Amino acid sequence: MGITAIIRAMRNAALALLLAVAPARAAFDDAGFGPRDLAMGGAFTAVHDDAAAVAYNPAGLGQVQALQAAGAYQRLFHVPGGVSDRDSTRAAGVIPTRGDLLNGAFGVQIRYDRRDMLSKDREIGFAYGSRGLRETEGGGLDFGAGLKFLGVAPERGSAPGLKPALDFGALWRTGGRYAVGASILNFGGAKFTGSGISDRAPLVFKVGAAEALRSATVAVDATVREPSGGNGKSVSFGAGFERWWATGRHGQVALRTGASLGDRARTWSWGGGWRVLGGQVDYAMSVPLTGVTRFGHAVAVTARFGRADPEGEYEKLLSEEMRYRRDLAQALEASALKQWKLTEEIARLREETDALRARLAASKVSQTEAQRELAAIEARQRKAARDYERLKAEREAAASKSKQSLFAEDWRVYEKAKLSGASDAALQEQLSRILREYKDDGVDLGEANRELRRLQISQ
Repeated sequence: MGITAIIRAMRNAALALLLAVAPARAAFDDAGFGPRDLAMGGAFTAVHDDAAAVAYNPAGLGQVQALQAAGAYQRLFHVPGGVSDRDSTRAAGVIPTRGDLLNGAFGVQIRYDRRDMLSKDREIGFAYGSRGLRETEGGGLDFGAGLKFLGVAPERGSAPGLKPALDFGALWRTGGRYAVGASILNFGGAKFTGSGISDRAPLVFKVGAAEALRSATVAVDATVREPSGGNGKSVSFGAGFERWWATGRHGQVALRTGASLGDRARTWSWGGGWRVLGGQVDYAMSVPLTGVTRFGHAVAVTARFGRADPEGEYEKLLSEEMRYRRDLAQALEASALKQWKLTEEIARLREETDALRARLAASKVSQTEAQRELAAIEARQRKAARDYERLKAEREAAASKSKQSLFAEDWRVYEKAKLSGASDAALQEQLSRILREYKDDGVDLGEANRELRRLQISQ
């Protein structure tokens, strides 16, 4: 046996030993997607408004409102499965579908990890989550599933073939505020052998709950991982908090914090985010609570298409409504002024007719001349009467925009703003204005009152 063959055999043996002994070196540990979930302690199974759901619960994809594309990089030294040393690069996309047959969202994920600088994990995954599959009062039940192809290779060796695995998930939403999720990841027990590697993707079971409080989110998770790579099962618990603040002109900013407590690793994490128009940038730091102090870092960029600026769209809708009302008021005012002038002209023509008849009676004007003047006056009077009737009809048509009709216009603007993703604060302000304006006008405000109570409860 040559020297090269001996060195290769020793390297493969060392790699196999490391993979078998180190608890966090099992392939495809659930290290999360990016900085948002990392900062929230990995408590993301029931959070359902982000592309990161592809890494936790495919059922959460269905609630994503707009087309998303995200890329994330993580340098981690502690993951829920134990002490680690890995570079993780991920990319994901979510495509919502709204139809009778497919009402939900498709997700795609690409993952590339370098573990301990000795081996590489690769993943290509596809998933689908439903939206409103089973609707209930104020909530609903959704399901999701994903198919992914996993591969592990030595750092300097060739990659073995990709092995399939399945993900399954469920998400239950209630009251527009609470959500409970559960998922099974890596179902199928994908095994990897060859090139000195003997490993498998561990089966992972997750369950979590989340509460959305206006611009804040609170979430908790529990995770159980089956034995893998010669190691026993591991259990971890995560909890996280996120709060968004809107700025005047520069988008929104967020602060996050969370903790992941497991039997192999314990970490505290924090991070922040900034989103403006359709873009978002996030960062997180992971701080170990046990073992060697090596800080982990994560950064991500997300783009959302189709709803670039919900607040701006809301302001645009509101300004259009106010402009419409100004135009309506100006039209009514101009019409009233014209009617008043025509009324004066008709009265003046009547006076001229009476004066002409008086002159004719006093024989101060000839019969022929009087008839000619009277015909001219009557023609002017008929024209003024026609103009008056036309203006009256136009004014009545404009005035037919009753309070009920204007309320319907206002409610349409509100619904559009809500669907566009305007903040709860902006929606509550608009609802309060609507209720004040139509309070004593005999308009049915039941739906508006119920919507306002819902927003107040979610604060």
